[in-house]
Amino acid sequence: MIPLPAYIDPEAWAGFVEMRKASGRTRPFTPRAAVLILFELQRLKDAGHDPNASLDQSTRMGWADVYPPKDKDMARKGAALESELSEAKRREREALEAQRTPEGAANGRAIIDACRAGLRVVTK
Repeated sequence: MIPLPAYIDPEAWAGFVEMRKASGRTRPFTPRAAVLILFELQRLKDAGHDPNASLDQSTRMGWADVYPPKDKDMARKGAALESELSEAKRREREALEAQRTPEGAANGRAIIDACRAGLRVVTK
């Protein structure tokens, strides 16, 4: 038996091992395979992912390997990101429109000149 790192839930690991062993000869779960899976779980953990969620996901999907957990809220996050991008584009359009006036153009030139000089500019 391979000792598990403290961050691995024994129940999640046992479920993954059981699933892998049940897959039979097409995906044998050797001691070397177990070590490689543990190395991959460490890599996932170092990248900020939950290794136990990776194990549970692979068990649930019947996967022989472990991968970063898929976010169930990905669609919601994608919509939020799209909204943020739309807002940024709107602000950019407004800034470009403001620069078309003499006052806005002067302000834009001042910002560009300050950036070139390495100064930080605070605008209203």
